[in-house]
Amino acid sequence: MAAAAVGWNPIRTLDVGWRVLVIALVYGVLMLPASMAQANGSPVVQIGASLATGAAYALLMLPLARHLPDGRLARFLAIFLPLYWIGTLGNIIEALVWTSISRSTLIAGAVYLLVPIAAVSGLIAWLLPAGEAPAPALTISAALRQRPFFSWAWRVLVAGVLFAVALELAGKAWGPVISRYYADPAFTAKYHTFLPPLAIGVPDEVFRGVVFALVLLPLLAVLRGRDWRSLLLVAAYVALIDAAIEGWLPMLAQPNYPLGFKLAEGVGDLGTDAIVRGAFIALLLALPALPTVRRAAAPPG
Repeated sequence: MAAAAVGWNPIRTLDVGWRVLVIALVYGVLMLPASMAQANGSPVVQIGASLATGAAYALLMLPLARHLPDGRLARFLAIFLPLYWIGTLGNIIEALVWTSISRSTLIAGAVYLLVPIAAVSGLIAWLLPAGEAPAPALTISAALRQRPFFSWAWRVLVAGVLFAVALELAGKAWGPVISRYYADPAFTAKYHTFLPPLAIGVPDEVFRGVVFALVLLPLLAVLRGRDWRSLLLVAAYVALIDAAIEGWLPMLAQPNYPLGFKLAEGVGDLGTDAIVRGAFIALLLALPALPTVRRAAAPPG
């Protein structure tokens, strides 16, 4: 995974800064109905969390956006798929199995949240254009076709199984801290959580792991390399995306959760999951590096 060695430039930093601010404001406005509905008393915390989430989405996707090819649809999908799956749809599918929240409520949430995430993804693809990073020698689809279909299939399936195994092991490791919350009838009643049978819970985890790997394929098509440095960078980037989108940002938007639960679940349990996922995604799915050519920075949108 090659990276351009560019020194700090205050003008460039300010240029990126106003773009990130626009993205954050658009996300905050589109999330305003949800922020007002979830607010207990003052909505300031929810609105602030939405603005922080929009800015974080832009900053998290910035390295990917800088390496993506110039096709608008390819750029949009490469950014939208991980944001929507990791941050929303994967959690809603998990909630279908692991909570008693009504299906109509969860489906409505999935449809509603699609709009702000799609808008933010489009803005990231447009306002944060490809930079002076090495230009991809192939389109995303052509890069993925370099590996045979059956090779992708077994790798993605193994990733799904490892996803489920990592969830179980991290849950057991953090269980002594987290279990007291899930064992509290008042907590489980308030947040509608319960433990499903293994015959239902495990296939759900494997399925979510398979889709998790699939939505990261565009990222892996452009951030390539199988030397140890490249694998470490990809693993760290995937772990950061996963930990922030699935753990840190949702906990920020839940001011009523106990602090101990936020730290144990959002930072400890989900952080451990993210590190393990980054490692096996990089080791299993990263593509070999290709010769690259330099390209000039794209003009601002």
